[in-house]
Amino acid sequence: MRAYKYLLAFFSFIFLTVNVQAMMKRDSIQCVKDMSLYVFRDTLDREWKFGDLKGNYIFLEIWSMSCVPCLRQMPYFEELSREYKDRPIRFISICVENNVLLWKNFLKQKKMNGIHWVTPILSPFLRENGFMAVPRFVLLDKKGQILWSKAKQPSDPELKKDLDQLFN
Repeated sequence: MRAYKYLLAFFSFIFLTVNVQAMMKRDSIQCVKDMSLYVFRDTLDREWKFGDLKGNYIFLEIWSMSCVPCLRQMPYFEELSREYKDRPIRFISICVENNVLLWKNFLKQKKMNGIHWVTPILSPFLRENGFMAVPRFVLLDKKGQILWSKAKQPSDPELKKDLDQLFN
């Protein structure tokens, strides 16, 4: 019986180690280096790329209209955007939605401010970077490269400390 327990513990450890290593490897190969290739649309149907904002850090909020945790983060995201408006950082809210008209109406109804872009469900931006779960927060550096692929949520007070370190 004792040998069985040790054997079970050993195989459990091996299984867990292999799974964690596979997940880390998957995350590391999914991020694309050149983020400037992706095209988004804003509320006025203008095309935007991250390259249009080079020279600034870019903090992304990737969300969905049906995601309650996403919606809870929005006031904090807007507050951060206002608080850092004079710093070289742009806060961009990217909605994952195929129905652009529905997205625009949602923004109007909720009276949402700031920079809003939309990307289709299963877009290359989402798939190639592993951003399939929402809410997701990402920080791009001034060259448009991913700096933090899993940034803290805007409601986390530690995020402000992390952002402040960028400017010191």
